[in-house]
Formats: sequence, structure tokens, C-alpha cells
Amino acid sequence: MTVRFEFHAARQTDTKATVVVQESLIGLDVWPDVPMISKFEEDLTAIDRLILEAAIALDPVHAADIEEITGIPAEAVDGIISRLGSLGLLQTDGYGAVATDYAQPALDQAAAVRLRQTQVTLLYLADTDEIVALSPNAGRRAPRLHNAKSAGFVDVPRGTGLTSQHILIAERIARQAIRGLPKDIVSPVATETLIADVCKQFRCSGYVRVSADGTSRAYLKIEIGPSKRLTLQIPFANQLASRWEDLAQQADSAADAWGPAVATRTGGRWRYELGQEAAASAAADRIRLGHPGGLLIHGERDVVYVDVEFVPGDEHASRIFALQHAVAEVSARSVANIDSGQLAAITAASTERYGLPPDGLTVADVRSALWTGQHYQHVYALRRKEDFPGE
Repeated sequence: MTVRFEFHAARQTDTKATVVVQESLIGLDVWPDVPMISKFEEDLTAIDRLILEAAIALDPVHAADIEEITGIPAEAVDGIISRLGSLGLLQTDGYGAVATDYAQPALDQAAAVRLRQTQVTLLYLADTDEIVALSPNAGRRAPRLHNAKSAGFVDVPRGTGLTSQHILIAERIARQAIRGLPKDIVSPVATETLIADVCKQFRCSGYVRVSADGTSRAYLKIEIGPSKRLTLQIPFANQLASRWEDLAQQADSAADAWGPAVATRTGGRWRYELGQEAAASAAADRIRLGHPGGLLIHGERDVVYVDVEFVPGDEHASRIFALQHAVAEVSARSVANIDSGQLAAITAASTERYGLPPDGLTVADVRSALWTGQHYQHVYALRRKEDFPGE
């Protein structure tokens, strides 16, 4: 994997994010309101079970028989028999009601299985060839993705013959490979909808959170106009999260170009321990060594962000850190108020901060670094009393 690193100032990010995505190209397609068949169970009442038992035993059963046993009017019994017929448990004709093959299983479970048509919005992730079922709320917003400007196209990976949308969905349901799909969904309704050979790619930004059970959820923003963005939540985005996490892990070598450095990771933050050569190179690249920073890692399709910090690895590196810290402290002060006494105090504080011996950093060192850093007004302010003692 070819990557490029950019160190920046630290950014404010979601505190619970495991991966922060600065930019990502993702192949997405929304399949709204896909017709599905769901299976659910309807509990049988005591009178339902009595009628079914009678139908099995008497073959057929009549409303008058049940009225004689229970005292329930025959008209009411006819209504119950009709309902049991709609559940596929009884068949009626002019001679009474007979039990179907489904009657005994329903009696054993005290419930009748029914099928009905419903709709589910699915999200197809072309990069990982995944299908994810969206919640009703997310499903209502997701079709707005079709109004977003695409950033390109990606080929759709499909098996031979999987050209119809419902065939692909049925195959994934059989493998239990559609994450988030309600458990009562048993099959798609056959339609003429075909899967395109290519899928639009969208430019996204956002972050990933991981739930207690290890499931990754991506929170993405996608531009759909000059000032409008679509917020899209992708549940079960484990493969996408893994792709971004692999890129974030490349931060391990981000400081190698400077020289000897040791990188360690704690949570979402990377810590770089820099030797003298690495610290000098980083300072020359205008890296603020003593301050929290950020790192952008550019991959082929993604850019991720991680928090970083730098610490010195030896005394020589500590001197570079201390010098940079002192220069930053001086340059942050008002030119009108800075004087040699403050310079000495800042130099001593920076020396102590990085554990240097008392003579490890001098006022002359800081003055010289101010010249090199082109902080000319501060240099002049510090020299003013020496050059113009009568003022």
C-alpha cells in the first residue's frame, strides 16, 4: 500500500471514534423499499385450539357441534372457522370444516405461521460486495443519496448469473449474509429489477464507532449540493472500518523519514519518541514538537486522521524540543511587552520542562533561533534597551 503522510495541528474529533475518516471514496447504492416476504406467528386462542382438535377428530366439524360443546353461538363459531381458514388451517365446504396438513403443527406450537409482504431498504456496498439492511429511519433518508454528485464509478463484483436483484438478495438471505435484516424476513418478492454492472462512488467523510459487541457503525457525510450534506449511518460497517483501520495503522512509519523514531499507539493517539536526528528534521519541517498534533494518512481511496504527540528520546533531542518551546513562547508574547527578563524566565522554564541541565539551553540560543525563525520584531524588542539605553 502506497501512503503519504501530512502532519497538521490537532483537530477536534468525536471522542468515541475509533477511526476518523477525512475523506473516502465508497461505492454505494441504495435499494429503497425492496418488497420482501416476512413470516410471523399468530397465537391460537383456547377456542381456536378446540375447533382444530374437533376438526381433526370429527372430520369434518360443524359450528353446531362447537355450539353444543361450548355454548358459543353458531354464528360466532362460523366467524372463528372462517379466520382459521384464512390461516390455512381449515378448509370449508357445504358439509363443514376439515383440518389441513398445517392444523396439527399449529396445535403443537399453539400458533399459526403466516406470511405477508413488507418493504425493506437495503444498502449495497460495492467495494466489499456487502448488503446491509437499514433501519426504517435511515431507510427513509438514504434514497437522497441518488441526488448526490458521484465522484466516479466502481465495478460491481457479481457471481455468474446474479443479474436480477431478487436473485442476489435470495442467495444472501440463504447464507444469512445480509446484516441487519429482520429475522422474520424469509425471501424477496420476485421483480424485474436488475443490478447494474457499475456502482457510483461517493466522496465521504466521517468516523467509526464500535459497539460493545464489536460491531462497527460508520457515520458518514456526503455532499448532495453546494451547501447540503446527507448524513448516512451504515450499521455493520466492519469491512469498511477494517479498511480504514489498516490505513490508520500505517502511522507506525510516519516519522521514519526524519530519522530514528519509536512509534507506539495508545487508543486512537500515536506517540513518537524522536532521537536527535529525527527531532532536528521534524523541527526543520516546522512541526510543533511540544504540542498535540494531528496526522493525515493518504491512501489510494481514503484519507484518515489520527491524533499524535512527540516526545524526545535523548538529551540532544530534548534540547531541540526545549529550544522550539522557548521560541514559541517568546513569539506568542506581545512585542510591546517582551523584555530580556521575560526571555530569561522563558528559557529557564523550557530548560526545566525538558529536564535539561541549567546550562543546557541559554538565552543566546533562543535569540539565535528567533533570528533564524524570522521573528525580527521580537528580536528588536529584546535588543531595544541594549541598543537604545537612553530610551
